[in-house]
Amino acid sequence: MNIPNSEKIYIYEREKKKCFYCGKNLKFRQITLDHYLPKSKGGTEDIFNLVLSCRKCNRLKGNKIPRNYERKIIKLFQKAFYDKMIKIGNIIVSKEDLKEEILNIDRIEEIRPNFVFQSKHMRFYIKNNTIERIILLGGKHED
Repeated sequence: MNIPNSEKIYIYEREKKKCFYCGKNLKFRQITLDHYLPKSKGGTEDIFNLVLSCRKCNRLKGNKIPRNYERKIIKLFQKAFYDKMIKIGNIIVSKEDLKEEILNIDRIEEIRPNFVFQSKHMRFYIKNNTIERIILLGGKHED
């Protein structure tokens, strides 16, 4: 995995320096990053799909899909957005509307080739930690 050090540090701090699965305290040199939704199941290297893991838990989880993975990935995406870790491409939507709709995301519409999150009014296409496209539901769309 070729993840920038700034993103590794963010994930380390986001998880409060503990293994996401067992809660064990970890020193930075002890960490591994785990694809919460495994790459083999369509998971990406976006920051909201990576969690801090001790080596033992990473090995035990393997390529299993965690129960309620969608809800957790949505929460991690929302947190990354509010922490300014998600970039915004050439999108013409007010920041206030965008923040409100990100908060109201209630499902993952697609995973491959990139994550697509959806709220009641918008669909968000995410690739490489960037909102690349938004579709306003009801016929209008923004690129």
